[in-house]
Amino acid sequence: MNIIAIQIISLFLFVNVFYLFGVIKKRNDIADVAWGLGFILLSIITLIYNFNPKNLIVFGLVSFWGLRLSSHILKKFLRKNEEDSRYKKWRAGWGSFWPLFSWLKVYMLQGLLLFIVALPIIVSSQEKNTSMNWLTYLGMAIWIFGISYEIIGDNQLKDFILNKKNENNRIMKGGLWKFSRHPNYFGEAVLWWGIWLIVLGEYFWISIIGPLTILFLLRFVSGVPMAEEGYGDDEEFQEYKKKTPAMIPNFFIK
Repeated sequence: MNIIAIQIISLFLFVNVFYLFGVIKKRNDIADVAWGLGFILLSIITLIYNFNPKNLIVFGLVSFWGLRLSSHILKKFLRKNEEDSRYKKWRAGWGSFWPLFSWLKVYMLQGLLLFIVALPIIVSSQEKNTSMNWLTYLGMAIWIFGISYEIIGDNQLKDFILNKKNENNRIMKGGLWKFSRHPNYFGEAVLWWGIWLIVLGEYFWISIIGPLTILFLLRFVSGVPMAEEGYGDDEEFQEYKKKTPAMIPNFFIK
């Protein structure tokens, strides 16, 4: 069987395992836990099929990123006794058809997007030129910068939330958050460009769809818009928004 067919079937089965759990527990927010793990699954299959230094590096980097993300979301999932409000709202809107719409609009859609974002990992199973070169090392450096930027941004936000002292200081505007409203999303987008460069080869014109897709999703779909949807009438946030870019940092802000 073709390796890409194996990856598609494996991802389909993987997503449906989480779907069954979500139906039984009536908690579609388990899909968020599956996101990072799905990339690890695809990188394992690629590594087994086409074992080489590049794919080994990608497996290690993707596993670090995926386990960090999924473990963080899993902790939040286990702390809650009920489904995340966003998924609960969707479920209520779908009525008695919620199992079908959950499968189509949550799990299958996520599986499709996961496959598209993971295209650099997937097509690297087909690459014949697997020798390390300067682009490989550049990609690793970009990935390290991206994951570091994301982790620093996440930690700064976490510290801010834990140490908020009054209601007049509700919006995180310090550290990396001074230069863009979502430095963690910026770091996330950057690290996927690093993965793309590491495995860059003859199928670059297909694999580039991956980092372009995650950049689009973070900026215009599931990242920035969802994170900011509750701040429409917040004057402090609107002032912050006027002078601070959404994702790409402006280091010249005073």
